[in-house]
Amino acid sequence: MPDDVVVEHAPAKLNLALHVGAARTDGYHPVRTLMVELEGLHDTVTVRRSGARRVDCAGADGPTNLAWSALDALEARTGVALPLHVIIDKRIPSPAGLGGGSSDAAATLRAARRLVGIGVDDAGLESVAGRVGSDAAFFVRGGAQWATGRGEVLHAAPRVEFWAVLTRPVPGLATGRVYAAFDRIARPGDVDGPPPDLTRWWDAAGVTNDLWPAALATAPALGRVARALTAAGARRVMLCGSGGAMAGLWRDEEPARVAAAALGPMTLAVARAAPGPGVKRGAVIAGT
Repeated sequence: MPDDVVVEHAPAKLNLALHVGAARTDGYHPVRTLMVELEGLHDTVTVRRSGARRVDCAGADGPTNLAWSALDALEARTGVALPLHVIIDKRIPSPAGLGGGSSDAAATLRAARRLVGIGVDDAGLESVAGRVGSDAAFFVRGGAQWATGRGEVLHAAPRVEFWAVLTRPVPGLATGRVYAAFDRIARPGDVDGPPPDLTRWWDAAGVTNDLWPAALATAPALGRVARALTAAGARRVMLCGSGGAMAGLWRDEEPARVAAAALGPMTLAVARAAPGPGVKRGAVIAGT
């Protein structure tokens, strides 16, 4: 009997390095970024067979959700109608720079393929995801990946180990505002050189986020969060994507959890770099 319900975890990610180039003629900024899937913070995406398409997600129902766009793109690729009901239980805030919407879209694609039995391999699913959002292809593949282009061209990276204390996002950091500030005040980064080795991230020069000056200018409260993480003992402190969450990085779990407790309500989650090719994501509930 075919599955009637598929449940997928949609994990958060951290850009351990994010280098941003000058805006292209199409308005996008080329990037070179090391994205690392996180274990310890995820949304839950439930996909059911239905008579008509529906996406339920607090604050982003229906066609405004990237999960809806993902189903549109998969239908266009395969010609298979997908009248599915998608329910997203959000734990990753937005906007935060943690990739929640793109991860939900990738989880929806994985679930739809499994639920309907569509003959699209992982490379094909990545191609579909790349049309939906800059980070969505990464979440199909998972693990640690260097990404170029808009973020959709992926190159496997060595495993990186760290524990991260993620903070609740500072408001007012929509992606468009941060990139507009970047265009005004920042110097474009090197997006064409070979990727550096960041396995020793605690003393690697390449662990930087080119959007940090623009984000700080847009939301000065980020400076207070960064200082608090530094005071708590983080080996590195960085902006998550375009913000407004921040991450403090530790090499070991215990001091990270001690710091998270000391930071109190500022803490969103304690997470670690996915220990393998990707976070354990899915479970299938058949015949319900």
